Amino acid sequence: MSALIILDTALADVDALVAESAEYLSRRLGGTPPLDPTTLPRDAAGALSAIDAWAGTDVANWRQELNRWFDAHAPVRLVPDPELNSLLRRASKQGTKLACASALPSEPLEVTLQHLGCARAFKAVAAGDGSLEDALSAAQAALGGHDTPLVRTRAELVVALGA
Repeated sequence: MSALIILDTALADVDALVAESAEYLSRRLGGTPPLDPTTLPRDAAGALSAIDAWAGTDVANWRQELNRWFDAHAPVRLVPDPELNSLLRRASKQGTKLACASALPSEPLEVTLQHLGCARAFKAVAAGDGSLEDALSAAQAALGGHDTPLVRTRAELVVALGA
């Protein structure tokens, strides 16, 4: 395998992190109209897009607050996985070009990868700022092809890199 795109969901429960951060945003920035985290889509991409639509131009600082939440909570929510990190390092050393794609904005994605201990394994990190499709396109472009295999779960990642 020469290249592989890994979704952040294979590394951590990003959907749960975004849901938890949405609760924080609703308390911190709830305002009018209020942000109801229970009405947001369960996936990170959908939730981030819904928050962006809710914020519009009235709550322009929501991304800064999201960054703050990730900075404060990543150290206790994210634990490195030595087995997975070993697989990523070995694949990278063997010449497999790895890219990570995420619907998260760039700063929370970088914080996530740093706390998971795997940031250096990736040739490219593509943040979608609410759009997973944009992140996937950027990751594919960084790896030089649109037929690059994609893994979405930890189990798929272990199979892809463990072989």
